[in-house]
Amino acid sequence: MFRPLPFNLKENAEKGQEILGKALETVMEHSFNPFDKVGGMLFPFRVDVIDCENCYELFAELPGFTKEAIEVSYNEDGRLKIKAERIVPEESEAKYLCHERKAGVFERSFLIDDVDEAEVSVSYEAGILHVILPKLEVKKSCRVFTIQ
Repeated sequence: MFRPLPFNLKENAEKGQEILGKALETVMEHSFNPFDKVGGMLFPFRVDVIDCENCYELFAELPGFTKEAIEVSYNEDGRLKIKAERIVPEESEAKYLCHERKAGVFERSFLIDDVDEAEVSVSYEAGILHVILPKLEVKKSCRVFTIQ
């Protein structure tokens, strides 16, 4: 089973409150198409997930990041976490006319409870992170009993 986890509120309530606060602040600041900005706050990068017969394939858009700035982890409770960090630039005296590129830590989590973690593969090319998560084999056994 595969489920995206938009917030990790149980483990990190402060971060959830901070994200919600930023989203509401963005709505209040921008009267033009605020929902696009809110979506960017809730989901810092876009992800496609394909349910194949033997695996899940996940594609995450992470343009502008280096391989070293991306971390992919899978823990024993079935949580896949993708974390990417863009360094915050030094404060400068520049007068921005438009400042849309965000810096900091970007993170998404997914609950996937039937993965063979020893066979997971991760690659990154042209701004796209590709994660292949092989499914655990389901044992299909059937024993026929003789009626006496």
